[in-house]
Amino acid sequence: MAVRTALGAKRSRLIRQLLTESILMSLVGGGLGLLIASRGLPMLVTFAARFTNKTSGIELDLSVLLFTLGISVITGIVFGLLPALSRRGDLTSALKEGGRGSSAGHKWVRNILVVAQVCVSFVLLIGAGLMIRSLVKLQEVNPGFNPEKVLVMRVTPSFHKI
Repeated sequence: MAVRTALGAKRSRLIRQLLTESILMSLVGGGLGLLIASRGLPMLVTFAARFTNKTSGIELDLSVLLFTLGISVITGIVFGLLPALSRRGDLTSALKEGGRGSSAGHKWVRNILVVAQVCVSFVLLIGAGLMIRSLVKLQEVNPGFNPEKVLVMRVTPSFHKI
């Protein structure tokens, strides 16, 4: 951005470029999310059918598509305007710095974000390990009866008045 500004790019042109890039990326992300949702929806419906008989209404319809489009565009606009509206400081120091990284004032922010990311990763790894350990322990628990030669039956009661 500093090079483009030094070459004479106007602020409005830079904002348009940032908005175009971020909206395009958010739309691609929303499209990939819809693709994953369409592939995973049958699995979700099959899973939910074990607990309720109201799964026939679960589908990707126009409201879901419009919501995804709206959220994608809003996300693109917000995250496209944030770097455009932030003040970058002195243009000369940014050009002198070159590709050596961010300025000294922003290094502490980057360091905090890296530490936060590592902390969240450790919490997720520890949680996943404890969950797997609990699952293994639950499979070893005696259910209190002999599960061999047991008849299992599923009954879905109807709550409609006769």
